[in-house]
Amino acid sequence: MPITPQQVQAAEATQRAAAHDAAQQIRLVAGPGTGKSFSIEERVCWLLGQGIQPRAITVVSFTRASSVELRNRIHAYCAGHNQHNGADVRVSTLHSLALRMLRTANLLHYPAEPLVLDSWELENVFDAEFGHANALGKKRREEIRREHEAFWSTGLWAPPNYIPPDPPITQAERTAFNAFHGPRTQAYSCVLPGEIVRECLTQIVAGNLDPVGLLHLQHLIVDEYQDLNPIDQQFVDELITRGVITFIAGDDDQSIYSFRYGSPAGIQDFTQRFPAAAPHTLTDCFRCAQSIADAANALMVGYPSQNRIPKALNSLYAGAAPAVAGVVHRWRFPNATVEADSIAASCNSLINAGVNPRDILILLSNQRELLGGLKTSLGAANVPFEPPRAETFIDSDTGRFVLAIVRLVCDLHDHVAHRLILGLRPGVGIGTCGAITDAVINNALSYWDVFHNPLPGGVFRGRNLAALNHARQVVGQIGAWQRSDTLQTRLADIGAIVTATFSAAEAQKWQDYATPLPTAMTVEELRDWLWADTDEQQMTVLGAVFARLNQAMPAATVLPPRVRIMSMHGAKGLSSRIVFVPGLEEHIFPGPWRQPYPGLVLEAARLLYVSITRARAACILSYAAQRRIQGPVRATAASRFTTSLNGPFAARVNGLQQLEVQQILAEIANL
Repeated sequence: MPITPQQVQAAEATQRAAAHDAAQQIRLVAGPGTGKSFSIEERVCWLLGQGIQPRAITVVSFTRASSVELRNRIHAYCAGHNQHNGADVRVSTLHSLALRMLRTANLLHYPAEPLVLDSWELENVFDAEFGHANALGKKRREEIRREHEAFWSTGLWAPPNYIPPDPPITQAERTAFNAFHGPRTQAYSCVLPGEIVRECLTQIVAGNLDPVGLLHLQHLIVDEYQDLNPIDQQFVDELITRGVITFIAGDDDQSIYSFRYGSPAGIQDFTQRFPAAAPHTLTDCFRCAQSIADAANALMVGYPSQNRIPKALNSLYAGAAPAVAGVVHRWRFPNATVEADSIAASCNSLINAGVNPRDILILLSNQRELLGGLKTSLGAANVPFEPPRAETFIDSDTGRFVLAIVRLVCDLHDHVAHRLILGLRPGVGIGTCGAITDAVINNALSYWDVFHNPLPGGVFRGRNLAALNHARQVVGQIGAWQRSDTLQTRLADIGAIVTATFSAAEAQKWQDYATPLPTAMTVEELRDWLWADTDEQQMTVLGAVFARLNQAMPAATVLPPRVRIMSMHGAKGLSSRIVFVPGLEEHIFPGPWRQPYPGLVLEAARLLYVSITRARAACILSYAAQRRIQGPVRATAASRFTTSLNGPFAARVNGLQQLEVQQILAEIANL
């Protein structure tokens, strides 16, 4: 690593200054690769060293998977610094913190601890059953549900960033949603995104819940603060006004979730809402080479958000020994086919030159427009690639079924896992699942009981009874399993259940997926692995497994050597040595649905900033002068962002040449 010890010491001094700040509120603005996670880990360790009890500290992150990753990092960091009670510090999502408060106050009115439905479960369970019950198509049922999520996230029925559907949601549709939502979420012990934090906030404001007194909370650390919606922010503010010492960390330049009602204004205005808050900023970047940081900085200068916090990403590689300039290519192609073929040829050349395919990342702003052509070109070039996560094992029916099994082993009262085991079996449709749950609701039964206790006579018949009995059989088979069971113990057992439920071919897919995993991995660790959002999160889980075993992480990881194709949003939190960003055309990015809204155009610039700063050694940005758009091939215009990327776009008809490949390899060697 060419970054000098002096550079590391100076950067870490800035990180520690933030981590050790004794102010009542601290705002840490941390650019990509500048050490935000280290600062959070150090703050937890420092607080413990100051005599703060671990249960008085709560750390929250944005998603369930990111909180698992952060928890593993914090626990490992504390253990490595002789703070062995770090494992007792609570690290979760804001949703989980709200749940804990409601449960402690006896205000949680569900049969079991409710879980937030993820995007797959929303689409394939909640929306599907709601649509079936009310004869609604896929698009309309999603629109109705999203209107309610907008309200839960903001407290407003027509909030900023909410684009009303055409035609508007009717009162009859709202009534149908409410009639379905209440009983269904009770039956499944689940909640939709946003609603549980809002419920907890409502109870706090009403005076029914004392969050600090109940949990003895003294210190709150909030990661990815820029992603919080207005209700989340109000929730945190309520804790602050009650004396909780609060450390928030994030970056307004990486606020890219307006569709979840996150806004850069939240972190920007924090020091105005709390004037005594101590501001800290991290700009020394350990990830991106200089030319990559320069392109990213130029984009933010060209398209700054209103009230943007002034800063510029400073690549430490510029002053390293030897210095690492990095590579940024800006290409324009005559058409989309040449663009896709050139990216595929470039990947092939890099791999043949010794680059691990996993060190190559292709980020897409629009999968519908870009993914098909890239897959064709990569396949023709014999480049091993991994499509976006929606097409991987975990989001297949078999993968979701295995996840449901291990979830149930870890939490017998996971009602959603029961529903998945029931409904993922081939031949069991939404109508059958809905009818079974309707019967549970209409006959005042418990959804959990119908899987574990004798069935009441005359309620379930025919197809419904057969489906339920199949699910009961699976639940019975895993009833004696423990979360501490190892993969070695349960690999074949899971395969047998998959064979009986699906087929031997599907069981082989499970076998192929699980074989590279360490056999000493527990069922609980397997659950966290399957639930992870990114490769990095999976690697954190894997690292915790080997740390528990007192073994070094093997050089050969379980991740297959494939080029990764991901959405721009999906790449948040990742890094890669080489990043391709194709399709920088106005009709694709920012695209017609963003163009009428200036705020969404600025968010698109931030999304491109996040994409560029995933790259460590090389970033290749490109667009095509012609592309097939909904049928005919049409001329396209370059994206407005291409003029703010620190250099011109050069005409190309091919991919990386030998000298260009060698230059990238030389930069990688110096990282």
